[in-house]
Amino acid sequence: MPDKTVKNPAAPTQAGGTSSVASTTPVDVAAGSKNTLNRRSYLKTAAVVASGAAALGMPAIAQAQNRTWKLKLQSNWTGIGIESQDRSAQLFIDRVKKMSGGRIEITNFNADVLLGIGETFRGVGTGVADLAVTAPIYHRGTVPVGEYLWAVPFFPFTNLEFYEYIYQFMGIKELWAAAYKPHNVAHLTYMCSDEWGAMVSTRPVAKYADFKGMKVRAFGIWADWLVHNGASIVTVPGGEVYTAIQTKILDAAAFGSPDAWAGMKMYEVCKYYLNPSVVPYDVVEVIMNLKTFNEMPPDLQEVMTSAARVMNLEISALTIPTDVRGRKKLAEGGMQTIMMPDDELTKAADWCWNKFVGLKGKDPNIDKVIEIYTQAKQTYKDYYGPKRLPG
Repeated sequence: MPDKTVKNPAAPTQAGGTSSVASTTPVDVAAGSKNTLNRRSYLKTAAVVASGAAALGMPAIAQAQNRTWKLKLQSNWTGIGIESQDRSAQLFIDRVKKMSGGRIEITNFNADVLLGIGETFRGVGTGVADLAVTAPIYHRGTVPVGEYLWAVPFFPFTNLEFYEYIYQFMGIKELWAAAYKPHNVAHLTYMCSDEWGAMVSTRPVAKYADFKGMKVRAFGIWADWLVHNGASIVTVPGGEVYTAIQTKILDAAAFGSPDAWAGMKMYEVCKYYLNPSVVPYDVVEVIMNLKTFNEMPPDLQEVMTSAARVMNLEISALTIPTDVRGRKKLAEGGMQTIMMPDDELTKAADWCWNKFVGLKGKDPNIDKVIEIYTQAKQTYKDYYGPKRLPG
């Protein structure tokens, strides 16, 4: 069901909203200087500003500054055995409390406790939850560009700094905020989750044509490619993949990292681990109710944005040791690795990219992402490829 549009939302700031809190910073300066206040001018100006604020808005400002904000966080992947998700969520909660001096207290709700994964975006917009760690793929029905902000198979997102460049300096951050604003949702940050698309399977797969007749959990363009090869797509929540394979609802699945698969004990029901991942990092996100964000004073808005940004670094780092341990556990459990041949990967990569750029003209936001990713793909090739002078 589409989200309800919130009419006349506040204008966006860094994370998608502005505060209505008026500034009480003195603006007069000492005679003869544009940038320096002397003591007499400062005290005189401060007294005028203070009296005006008291008359016009000081109670509201004080209420915003002194209020303790108790926020509900719906994490879509905590509590299901993914160590990096559990640890990064707790570090985020602790950091927000410390940075805010105790003025923001966050309570985490594990996967599906407060909102189901498909309800999360709308639930944050309507205030059922104040915050969420989720993925834009899950609200592609409401915000179509979300699917491509999440992942395009084989797009060369192989490290954090490359996507940071795309996000900060090529327009993705602004596009994200604008797409979410009509739904009363603020985008706080993207996060590099770990690899998505290193699949588990009950059958050996030596080439993509081997997916013919298999029931597979997959999303987006990758699902389209598997259907092109004869698979049928079955949609189940990530936390239910084990049961779905055990009961033969699924034959194979793309969902999470080695850490996730090991935590879910997938080696008990699947013998094969299909590599490499078609998405080296999938992009997840931290979102917040826009109205709540706008009501916060500017310093607390910055706390929320900055703490979320640090969370991105932490979860990216945590996936390294947890995935190392996850791969070991999968092997010890009897799972075998199958490496897809290079020619098969090249064929799939070309098909998926052509499918992506073929979407041009269907949605202005998708058109913008196609433009940005096309430029970024060339930049990646020029920088990370053989480092020679252009000729």
